[in-house]
Amino acid sequence: MIAIFLFVGITGATIQARGALVPTFETFFGVSKSQLGLLTPVGTVGYLVAMLTLGSASGRVDVRRFLLAGVALTGVSLLALGAAPGFLVLLGLVGMRSLASGVFRALDRPTLSHLYPESRARMINLQEMTWAIGATAGPLLVTAIVSQYSWRATYLVLAALTVPVFVLIWRLDAPTGTTNERSFGLSDLRPLLAKPGIYGMVVALVFVGSIESIYFTWLPSYADATFSGWITGVVLSIYLAAYVPGRWLFSRLSDRFSFTRLLVVTTVLLTGLTYLAFSGANGYVLLGSIFGVGLLVSGLFPTLISMGIEAMPSFSGPVNVVANVATQIGFSTAPVIVGVLADATSIETAILVQIGLAGLLALVMVVLELGPTGTASAVS
Repeated sequence: MIAIFLFVGITGATIQARGALVPTFETFFGVSKSQLGLLTPVGTVGYLVAMLTLGSASGRVDVRRFLLAGVALTGVSLLALGAAPGFLVLLGLVGMRSLASGVFRALDRPTLSHLYPESRARMINLQEMTWAIGATAGPLLVTAIVSQYSWRATYLVLAALTVPVFVLIWRLDAPTGTTNERSFGLSDLRPLLAKPGIYGMVVALVFVGSIESIYFTWLPSYADATFSGWITGVVLSIYLAAYVPGRWLFSRLSDRFSFTRLLVVTTVLLTGLTYLAFSGANGYVLLGSIFGVGLLVSGLFPTLISMGIEAMPSFSGPVNVVANVATQIGFSTAPVIVGVLADATSIETAILVQIGLAGLLALVMVVLELGPTGTASAVS
């Protein structure tokens, strides 16, 4: 558990450091916002390849060996990122890093699910809370390093952080409790997707991935256009800082309320607060709204994936794959769309897409809650 949590925290720091470096990449490499929008989809490709390959085979592979490989490859790719000579090479290395991290992430939630079968929703929320801690630190790390050194030093520091995780896993025995994971074949896909908890999770996570990726990629650029001074360097951390208490709170609430009812309330509140943040708020009111948005968004992914795993716990690996594929569909496409809109109009206009996405997500959860199959009780 400790090894998994540490690596997930490093992954969060890596992704959000990249987001914070987007304005730096724009000036350093002399590229447009549309080109910068490619960072997320390229990073998605390797991640999905690893997820699809390993997640469906999670009951047949040597978990410890692949966790070690994921950590080692992540460290090497981070070192290479720090030496990238041009933007095209940077894009390729982002894909390599995501593939390496995907090897690890394809197996971490299934492992936790079987190690803690009575409290998997709580453990997955806590795992994602450690991601949020790392993600919050990522932009702060960038701000501290770039003020004194080159942006390249950021990736050197991140690579160094993978070393103790590798040593820890190397010294551990193979994790126990995963032997009841069933092998997954194509014939199992249809009954899997027929479960309300699964197809509801899939549709909702497309919107969640879209919402999160837009904030991760474009919030620093939006801040550059809206604020001035020191605040532009920490606005992403303010958003991500809300993920830490938010995911701790959802780890508690998910044990007390049905998943869909909890998510209906969350997404309705999210829609209203997003509208407030980008349709009139300014200054510190806007920063407070962004913190509130982060608090609400933080619990969506772990609660939805817990809902899916609870529907078919013996297929936790494949459910993890399906959930990540759905999330990455939104994650890879939404930043590109916003980048194109920002080039055609402005980033202040393009980011209004978030209001519509939040509203659509709320609609999905209301329909799932009110469905004739008794979804609320079935998935909880």
